[in-house]
Parts: sequence; C-alpha cells; structure tokens
Amino acid sequence: MGSQGTMSSSSPLVVKRSPVVIVRPSKDTPEVSLSLSTLDNDPYLETLAKTIYVYAAPSKDVHDPASLLQDALSHALVYYYPLAGKLHRRPEDHRLELTCTPADGVPFVKSTAECTLSSLNYLEDMDADLYKLVPCDEAVPSGGYNALALQITRFACGGITIGTALSHSLCDGFGASQFYKTLTEFFAGKTQPSVIPVWDRHCLTSNNFNFNGQVEEEGAPKLVDFKDACSSAATSPYTPTNDMVCEILNFTSQDITQLKEKVAAEVTTLEILAAHVWRARCKALKLSPDGTTLFGMAVGIRRIVDPPLREGYYGNAFVKANVAMKTRELSNSSLYHVVKLIKEAKRAAMEKRYLLEQLKETEKSLKMKVTCEGGNGAFMLLTDWRQLGLLDEVDFGYGGTVNIIPIVPKYLPDICIFLPRKHGGVRVLVTLPKPAMDNFKEHMNPL
Repeated sequence: MGSQGTMSSSSPLVVKRSPVVIVRPSKDTPEVSLSLSTLDNDPYLETLAKTIYVYAAPSKDVHDPASLLQDALSHALVYYYPLAGKLHRRPEDHRLELTCTPADGVPFVKSTAECTLSSLNYLEDMDADLYKLVPCDEAVPSGGYNALALQITRFACGGITIGTALSHSLCDGFGASQFYKTLTEFFAGKTQPSVIPVWDRHCLTSNNFNFNGQVEEEGAPKLVDFKDACSSAATSPYTPTNDMVCEILNFTSQDITQLKEKVAAEVTTLEILAAHVWRARCKALKLSPDGTTLFGMAVGIRRIVDPPLREGYYGNAFVKANVAMKTRELSNSSLYHVVKLIKEAKRAAMEKRYLLEQLKETEKSLKMKVTCEGGNGAFMLLTDWRQLGLLDEVDFGYGGTVNIIPIVPKYLPDICIFLPRKHGGVRVLVTLPKPAMDNFKEHMNPL
C-alpha cells in the first residue's frame, strides 16, 4: 500500500473571503417548478455534495480566474438553470420540488490564501481546514435551499482551488462531471456546451419506466431489506463518537495486482479493493459478530432503460447493489468469497426488473417520510469516482486537477470513495472513529 494522507498540516491555512455574490444566468430562463425523478427523491441522497478541485500554478498566468469563473458560471446557468433554483420537500407527499425564478442564482465566493499550495502538499494532508475552501452552509429559508454554491480561492503561488456544494438530489457523479466540463468550456471562451443538458426526470419514475427488451416471467428480484439490516445492524465499541477522522489511503497499480493474485478468478479492481476495504473496516471497528454488516455500491442504469436516457441527462441514474452478511461470516470469509458476493450483487442490479423494484422501494420510503440519519459504521456505502473524468478533463486553463477532495460529513462514516490517481492505482477515502483508523490501516496493509 502506498502513502497515506495523514490529514494534518504544518502550514496553517488562512482564507480571506469576499462577500457572497449571487450569480444569475446571463440570459432569461424559465420561471417554473420542476419535479424530480423517483431516484432523485431518495431521502438518502438529499445532501449537498462538497468537493474541492485543486489546480497548481500554470506555466502561463491566468488573469483574474475568479472573474472568469464567475462569468463562465453565468453563461453555463443559461443551460443549467435548474442549478440556480431552490429545493424543498413538499410536506404533503415528502417529494422534492425545485423552484426556478428570475431572482434565483448561485451563491459565489471569491477568496484568497496567503500560503502556497505546495506548502499544504496540495491538500493531501488536511482535514478540518478544508471547510475553509468550500461554500459555507447557510440557514435554510422557507423557500428552500440553494442547489449549488461555488467558492474559488487563489493562493500565493498562483494556484487555485474551486470548492463546490452541489445537491446530490439533482446530479449523480456523471451529471456533476458533465456540468463542470461545461464550466471549463465557457471559461475557455466557448459560446455553448459540447453536450446540451436535458431534464427528462419523468423517465425514471415507476409510472413511466420501461425495460430494454422482454421482461422475464419470474418474480421480482429480492432486494436486501434495508429496514431489517438496520434493525439488526452490528455495533462497534467505538461508536457513537464525535472523534471521527477522514483519511485517504493510496494504492498503487502494483498493490492492486498483488491483491488480484490472491483470488484465482477474473476480478475487477473495484471488486477486489471493495472486498478488501469492507473486511478491513469490519475488523477495525470490532463490529459485534452476530450483527449485520452491509456493503452497498452504485451501479449505473443508463443502458437498461428503454428508450435510453438521452445524451445530456444529468440526474441520478444508478441503483444500489447491496450485500448483507453477519459480521462473523464476513470476518471469516476468504477474499474470493466476498468478491463473489459483490459480483453477484452487481449482476443482479443489472437485471431488468431490479430498477423497477428499487423505484417501488423508494416510493414506499417517501410515503413513510423516511429521513436520512448518520450511520454507525456497520454499513459501507461505496461510490467510485475513477471514471468521471475529473482529473484531466475538468481543466480551467491550469493543466488539469492535481487533486480532488470530497468533503464527507463526519456524521456519515459509512461513505467510502474510490478516487483516481495521476499515475495509476486508486486513492481510497474513508471516515472512521480515530481509534479504529489505526486498526484499519493494519488490516489494509497485509497485501
């Protein structure tokens, strides 16, 4: 296993923020209330996903990048005007509604830092200070909350960070990547995006869902009962606690190859590393042996629906493939067995009836007015950012990002993110109670 981000810094980060400005679309956009898809309405997705994109100083100075970004945002919002709107849940049916008016816009903050990015190791080794580089949470007014906010910070070296807070209810990873690439195009002086966004949220509701091909006659696939898993969830002696730490572990291509050699079967990097991380988390947290631990991961469904989602669709388009096991079983299982279960869950999630069943389950949770609560570590919810094109393709004239840091709320310790590495391999972001983190590294090291 390669180097680890220790999430501490010898160089203090002092950020001076300018007052928030509201960036509106550069042209008139519709005044409208928009409904979201069933997948978008999932209560477990209703969060502002905060991310920091790090750009080293360019060889040729970029003049006033903050104003260029502000102007690019204004032009991009003509096409992505829903991102300038406000979200709220209707009390009568617990569904999300997005309102768009001419007065709406995106909160935008210009800021500066007196230190250099290199003195901060390009944010590889930071934790609490990261919140200085993303838009602040604001009180939610009665009219709803902003779907998007941005902050750009220029450092003494000429490098920048762009901090985003984007509603996961409006975009999945592919949708967010599509929007950010549009921003770079307008930043570079283009007059329209290469991919025109489409709304089409009606396509992913249970009432409008169709299948690509014939539906099998056998019964609906059995989903993991999330309610049952929660009621029997394993417990850890380390939780609940406020002493949570977030770290990034680096796995080189050689590390991945060594892991794959332990399994006498064809296996993907995602499958083998997911199995390894899940087992290590379980052992590190010392989960109760007779409790349930659950692994979940996002599986894209753009190719399943018929007709296919149109190019430019930027809403949530994935289902969750889940595996539930007793802690004792997971701890005692071979790596091959855990990989096999993950493979089977992925395969099941691609079945034609699986999506419809998940849509129905989400509809039930809306009727029950389910809300998202923080986890205790018994579950591992994996999202894979490696194929989103966020390194080289999101380029604001700085030669591509040198680092991407998702800001995972510490009250959601179940989240695990696989991030791309510049020179191959995988960066694994995990959040754990501080005493469990050292245990986790020990269990991850034996490759």
